[in-house]
Amino acid sequence: MQASDRILSGRYAAALFQAAAAKGEEQKVQADLATAHKQLLSAMTALRHPRIAPSDKKKLLKNELGGKTGPAVLRFLELLVDKKRFDLFTMIASQYGRLALEKRGVAKAVVRTAAPLSPEAQKTLTARLKAFAGKDIELDVKEDPELIGGVSVKIGDWVLDSSLRGQLRRMRESIAHGH
Repeated sequence: MQASDRILSGRYAAALFQAAAAKGEEQKVQADLATAHKQLLSAMTALRHPRIAPSDKKKLLKNELGGKTGPAVLRFLELLVDKKRFDLFTMIASQYGRLALEKRGVAKAVVRTAAPLSPEAQKTLTARLKAFAGKDIELDVKEDPELIGGVSVKIGDWVLDSSLRGQLRRMRESIAHGH
Protein backbone atom coordinates (compact mmCIF):
# COMPACT_ATOMS: atom_id res chain seq x y z
CA MET A 1 0.00 0.00 0.00
CA GLN A 2 1.09 3.52 -0.74
CA ALA A 3 1.23 6.39 1.72
CA SER A 4 -1.77 7.95 -0.03
CA ASP A 5 -3.77 4.77 0.67
CA ARG A 6 -2.90 5.00 4.39
CA ILE A 7 -3.97 8.65 4.46
CA LEU A 8 -7.20 7.94 2.61
CA SER A 9 -8.05 4.93 4.76
CA GLY A 10 -7.38 7.06 7.84
CA ARG A 11 -9.89 9.62 6.60
CA TYR A 12 -12.53 6.97 5.94
CA ALA A 13 -11.91 5.41 9.36
CA ALA A 14 -12.14 8.82 11.08
CA ALA A 15 -15.38 9.66 9.27
CA LEU A 16 -16.94 6.31 10.20
CA PHE A 17 -15.73 6.72 13.78
CA GLN A 18 -17.24 10.21 14.04
CA ALA A 19 -20.56 8.98 12.68
CA ALA A 20 -20.56 6.06 15.14
CA ALA A 21 -19.53 8.31 18.04
CA ALA A 22 -22.40 10.69 17.27
CA LYS A 23 -24.77 7.77 17.91
CA GLY A 24 -22.73 6.28 20.77
CA GLU A 25 -22.10 3.12 18.75
CA GLU A 26 -18.29 3.07 18.47
CA GLN A 27 -17.95 -0.41 20.00
CA LYS A 28 -20.83 -1.89 18.01
CA VAL A 29 -19.42 -0.58 14.74
CA GLN A 30 -15.97 -1.93 15.66
CA ALA A 31 -17.46 -5.36 16.34
CA ASP A 32 -19.47 -5.19 13.09
CA LEU A 33 -16.34 -4.30 11.12
CA ALA A 34 -14.56 -7.33 12.58
CA THR A 35 -17.54 -9.55 11.75
CA ALA A 36 -17.74 -8.16 8.21
CA HIS A 37 -14.03 -8.71 7.65
CA LYS A 38 -14.28 -12.32 8.82
CA GLN A 39 -17.42 -13.01 6.75
CA LEU A 40 -16.05 -11.38 3.59
CA LEU A 41 -12.62 -13.05 3.48
CA SER A 42 -13.66 -15.51 0.78
CA ALA A 43 -15.36 -12.75 -1.26
CA MET A 44 -12.54 -10.16 -1.11
CA THR A 45 -11.23 -10.94 -4.58
CA ALA A 46 -14.63 -10.36 -6.17
CA LEU A 47 -15.30 -7.24 -4.10
CA ARG A 48 -11.98 -5.73 -5.22
CA HIS A 49 -12.25 -6.76 -8.87
CA PRO A 50 -12.66 -3.70 -11.15
CA ARG A 51 -14.74 -5.50 -13.79
CA ILE A 52 -17.47 -6.69 -11.46
CA ALA A 53 -20.38 -4.24 -11.45
CA PRO A 54 -21.00 -2.30 -8.21
CA SER A 55 -24.58 -3.59 -8.10
CA ASP A 56 -23.27 -7.19 -8.14
CA LYS A 57 -20.78 -6.35 -5.40
CA LYS A 58 -23.56 -4.88 -3.25
CA LYS A 59 -25.64 -8.04 -3.72
CA LEU A 60 -22.61 -10.09 -2.72
CA LEU A 61 -22.18 -7.94 0.41
CA LYS A 62 -25.79 -8.49 1.42
CA ASN A 63 -25.60 -12.23 0.74
CA GLU A 64 -22.33 -12.72 2.63
CA LEU A 65 -23.25 -10.56 5.60
CA GLY A 66 -26.90 -11.65 5.79
CA GLY A 67 -27.82 -9.33 8.66
CA LYS A 68 -24.73 -10.21 10.70
CA THR A 69 -23.75 -6.54 10.85
CA GLY A 70 -25.69 -3.39 11.55
CA PRO A 71 -27.01 -1.14 8.79
CA ALA A 72 -24.30 1.49 9.38
CA VAL A 73 -21.49 -0.91 8.47
CA LEU A 74 -23.40 -2.30 5.48
CA ARG A 75 -23.99 1.25 4.17
CA PHE A 76 -20.32 2.04 4.75
CA LEU A 77 -19.20 -1.02 2.79
CA GLU A 78 -21.58 -0.09 -0.03
CA LEU A 79 -20.02 3.39 -0.03
CA LEU A 80 -16.58 1.82 -0.42
CA VAL A 81 -17.92 -0.16 -3.38
CA ASP A 82 -19.44 2.98 -4.96
CA LYS A 83 -16.22 4.96 -4.49
CA LYS A 84 -14.11 2.04 -5.80
CA ARG A 85 -12.21 1.96 -2.51
CA PHE A 86 -13.07 -1.52 -1.22
CA ASP A 87 -9.38 -2.46 -1.41
CA LEU A 88 -8.87 -0.15 1.61
CA PHE A 89 -11.39 -2.01 3.80
CA THR A 90 -8.86 -4.02 5.84
CA MET A 91 -6.73 -0.96 6.53
CA ILE A 92 -9.80 1.14 7.39
CA ALA A 93 -11.00 -1.49 9.88
CA SER A 94 -7.56 -1.57 11.49
CA GLN A 95 -7.37 2.21 11.78
CA TYR A 96 -10.92 2.33 13.15
CA GLY A 97 -9.81 -0.11 15.86
CA ARG A 98 -6.91 2.16 16.81
CA LEU A 99 -9.28 5.15 17.04
CA ALA A 100 -11.64 3.18 19.29
CA LEU A 101 -8.79 2.13 21.59
CA GLU A 102 -7.47 5.69 21.69
CA LYS A 103 -10.86 7.04 22.73
CA ARG A 104 -10.99 4.53 25.59
CA GLY A 105 -7.47 5.59 26.68
CA VAL A 106 -5.95 2.27 25.70
CA ALA A 107 -2.77 1.70 23.71
CA LYS A 108 -2.14 -1.50 21.79
CA ALA A 109 1.27 -3.05 22.35
CA VAL A 110 2.47 -5.58 19.78
CA VAL A 111 4.90 -7.83 21.63
CA ARG A 112 7.15 -10.30 19.83
CA THR A 113 8.92 -12.90 21.94
CA ALA A 114 11.28 -15.74 21.16
CA ALA A 115 9.49 -18.02 23.63
CA PRO A 116 5.99 -18.00 25.13
CA LEU A 117 5.37 -15.47 27.93
CA SER A 118 3.91 -16.78 31.15
CA PRO A 119 0.74 -15.10 32.44
CA GLU A 120 2.82 -13.54 35.26
CA ALA A 121 5.34 -12.14 32.75
CA GLN A 122 2.48 -10.72 30.66
CA LYS A 123 1.01 -9.01 33.75
CA THR A 124 4.40 -7.54 34.67
CA LEU A 125 5.02 -6.34 31.12
CA THR A 126 1.54 -4.81 30.94
CA ALA A 127 2.09 -2.95 34.21
CA ARG A 128 5.48 -1.60 33.10
CA LEU A 129 4.18 -0.53 29.70
CA LYS A 130 1.19 1.15 31.37
CA ALA A 131 3.56 3.14 33.58
CA PHE A 132 5.66 4.08 30.55
CA ALA A 133 2.80 5.00 28.20
CA GLY A 134 0.46 6.48 30.79
CA LYS A 135 -2.42 4.48 29.30
CA ASP A 136 -4.03 1.12 29.79
CA ILE A 137 -2.32 -1.45 27.59
CA GLU A 138 -3.80 -4.13 25.37
CA LEU A 139 -1.16 -6.76 24.63
CA ASP A 140 -0.93 -8.59 21.32
CA VAL A 141 1.72 -11.25 21.99
CA LYS A 142 3.25 -13.15 19.09
CA GLU A 143 6.00 -15.74 19.14
CA ASP A 144 8.89 -15.07 16.76
CA PRO A 145 11.74 -17.61 17.03
CA GLU A 146 13.92 -15.38 14.78
CA LEU A 147 14.43 -13.06 17.77
CA ILE A 148 16.62 -15.80 19.31
CA GLY A 149 15.89 -14.44 22.82
CA GLY A 150 14.36 -11.45 24.55
CA VAL A 151 11.42 -9.31 23.50
CA SER A 152 10.46 -6.58 21.04
CA VAL A 153 7.59 -4.19 21.86
CA LYS A 154 5.86 -1.73 19.54
CA ILE A 155 3.35 0.84 20.79
CA GLY A 156 2.30 3.18 18.02
CA ASP A 157 5.50 4.63 16.56
CA TRP A 158 7.61 3.71 19.59
CA VAL A 159 9.70 0.51 19.44
CA LEU A 160 11.72 -1.15 22.19
CA ASP A 161 13.90 -3.93 20.85
CA SER A 162 15.63 -5.86 23.64
CA SER A 163 15.83 -9.05 21.61
CA LEU A 164 19.10 -10.88 21.21
CA ARG A 165 18.80 -10.47 17.45
CA GLY A 166 18.40 -6.68 17.86
CA GLN A 167 21.38 -6.51 20.22
CA LEU A 168 23.54 -8.45 17.77
CA ARG A 169 22.46 -6.13 14.93
CA ARG A 170 23.31 -3.03 16.99
CA MET A 171 26.70 -4.54 17.94
CA ARG A 172 27.46 -5.30 14.28
CA GLU A 173 26.56 -1.73 13.30
CA SER A 174 28.71 -0.33 16.09
CA ILE A 175 31.71 -2.40 14.98
CA ALA A 176 31.15 -1.44 11.33
CA HIS A 177 31.19 2.27 12.26
CA GLY A 178 34.26 1.86 14.50
CA HIS A 179 32.56 2.78 17.80
